[in-house]
Amino acid sequence: MGSNLSLIILFIGVPKASQREEIDTLLKDVDLWSFRDTLAGQLSGGNKRKLSVAIALIGQSRLVVLDEPTAGMDLGARRKIWNMLRKQREGRIIILTTHFMDEADILGDRVGIMNEGELTCIGTPLYLKNKYGTGYSLTVVKNSGVMSDTKDLESYIFEKLGQEVVKTSDVSNEVNFQIPHTLSHKFASFFQEFDKDLDSIGARSYGISVPTLEDVFLRVSKE
Repeated sequence: MGSNLSLIILFIGVPKASQREEIDTLLKDVDLWSFRDTLAGQLSGGNKRKLSVAIALIGQSRLVVLDEPTAGMDLGARRKIWNMLRKQREGRIIILTTHFMDEADILGDRVGIMNEGELTCIGTPLYLKNKYGTGYSLTVVKNSGVMSDTKDLESYIFEKLGQEVVKTSDVSNEVNFQIPHTLSHKFASFFQEFDKDLDSIGARSYGISVPTLEDVFLRVSKE
């Protein structure tokens, strides 16, 4: 005596005729197409996360809550999920929690930082960087012959950008300066001159970086 088992899956908001197409599309988007015939319990931890994200997004839900969706994934898989979420967020509100500050920066239109269970600040990534960031970080690599002498370099930086610039470190052949956001309007002319004058002030090369959400998070947590 045999028996037939029928598995009926209903997705609210998805017409029955297009269910298979949407399932296949999401499996490809989260890079699970090659595991489409594998039982969920046999997937790795990272692939289970991908499956959970796909389930949360199916049905064109207007509000989606994702709790650390890329935890346990390698960087390549994480970036694929980021690209997919950026594509899927149109017409939705996605609330996402994460410990990855680059994930918050890439995906968040608005970012809130929680400290000891309390929401301490919220805003766009750019707003938070401007408000809580420590400014731009300028790293200058000295010529080998002037390892201990940075007076010319310091005088040049302070004269061209202003006394608000702070030298934060001088280790080995690298000197670091912190430049406030308020001086960014001087960058265009400063760096044109700086490129020409590197040799005369004992510098070989330089690099400048903007504040990150990681910097903001650490500062907010500390304060």
